[in-house]
Amino acid sequence: MMFAGKRVFVTGAATGIGRATAEYLADEGARVLGAGLDGEEGKALAGRYGEGQLIFRECDLTREEEVQSAVTAATERLGGLDAIVNCAGIYPTGKRLEDVSDAEWEKTIAVNLTAIFRVCRATLPLLRAAGGGSIVNIASVHADATVPGVPAYAATKAAVVGLSRQMALDYAVDRIRVNAVLVGSVATRMTLDGLEAAGGADALGLSFEPNRIARIANPSEIASAIGFLISDAASFVTGSAMQVDGGLLARLL
Repeated sequence: MMFAGKRVFVTGAATGIGRATAEYLADEGARVLGAGLDGEEGKALAGRYGEGQLIFRECDLTREEEVQSAVTAATERLGGLDAIVNCAGIYPTGKRLEDVSDAEWEKTIAVNLTAIFRVCRATLPLLRAAGGGSIVNIASVHADATVPGVPAYAATKAAVVGLSRQMALDYAVDRIRVNAVLVGSVATRMTLDGLEAAGGADALGLSFEPNRIARIANPSEIASAIGFLISDAASFVTGSAMQVDGGLLARLL
């Protein structure tokens, strides 16, 4: 039970990397409050665990009042927080910059970047009150090497890295570590939809086959890396942009 006694807030917890992370942490003894849009999926997930082990809160992270409500629930139900994992995100594809509308641009920033800002702003006092803690923000290899047609996504993921490093500097005095994870292709609904729009995995040189550079990961593989970053084993890791990409950047850069 690696995370026994830990209290963790996970966004995007209904599906994908967020769901896998919430499951992994709860299975390892953490008490988790997951927030996400898909209420049915989230409640089904929470129903697999005992009372108070994994709590799900339906939440639109682009709305300040809903973020505050979810954080209040974490305080009331968990008694505080020791770690934050920001997994929520969207992946709009298929448009060059001049074809992106203001609404599309602003929505991507709202979900992929501003939501992280709001969640962190609301939860940092709880981490400080706990004597320190860890924040993990999900970025992407698109922060360093991208593909055609994802200008808003690439911009927000690069910004997540910059924000994470800044927070690491500012909150080290409070014993709060902050790291970003640059994920590659992962078998989530969001990524698979993006792959289909791009012509399939083969068109991008990706594969589901094992032992291949740039293969497509299972979400649980990302969850275990996130678990390391919030664990005491990563006490000397902060301000990093940790690549968990199956070698994708090694091939591209």
